[in-house]
Amino acid sequence: MMATHLFILFSLSSSLLPPASATSSPGGHGPSKDDGDIASICSHTDYVSLCINAAHTYGHAYAVIDAASLLGMHIHMASDRTQTVKDLASLLAAKPSSSHSVKQALAICIKLYGDALDDLVKGSDAIKARDEGTANSMLSGVISYYSTCDDAFTEIPASNPLSKQDGTLMHIVSNALALAHLILSKGP
Repeated sequence: MMATHLFILFSLSSSLLPPASATSSPGGHGPSKDDGDIASICSHTDYVSLCINAAHTYGHAYAVIDAASLLGMHIHMASDRTQTVKDLASLLAAKPSSSHSVKQALAICIKLYGDALDDLVKGSDAIKARDEGTANSMLSGVISYYSTCDDAFTEIPASNPLSKQDGTLMHIVSNALALAHLILSKGP
């Protein structure tokens, strides 16, 4: 399993990353590429500000900020946040105050988050192999896992305590899909 526990300390209640100005500084905490270049690449995604914030939050781990590294940041961010929300779902399911039906819905979500983590790895591997079809299939599947978690609560009916996180995860992976298409449609 990927080293997904590196950034687990982010706020579970937060649906967006901190503002770019909060994490970017000339002291090496932000990306090494001009913000205009990052914005230009991120303009190919549906959630531009999320993409820019990914660069400022995860950019320190990359020598160069380009479409490929931004894609890696989104995959990393999705993995980190999926693991965190999976851990939160486990905590909520263990609470004695959670109803039986909510615990069943959370169990479905926990399984789906595990599947999402597996498919994020498979999608990343497909991108490295330049297999756009498999990458698209794996990443699209990840989005459907988050949505299916929400559906598990709609069916009982109860409000999903993870819906905010699921929405953010869908946005992150949507951006990853757009970046993968941008990279893989250009050829080697």
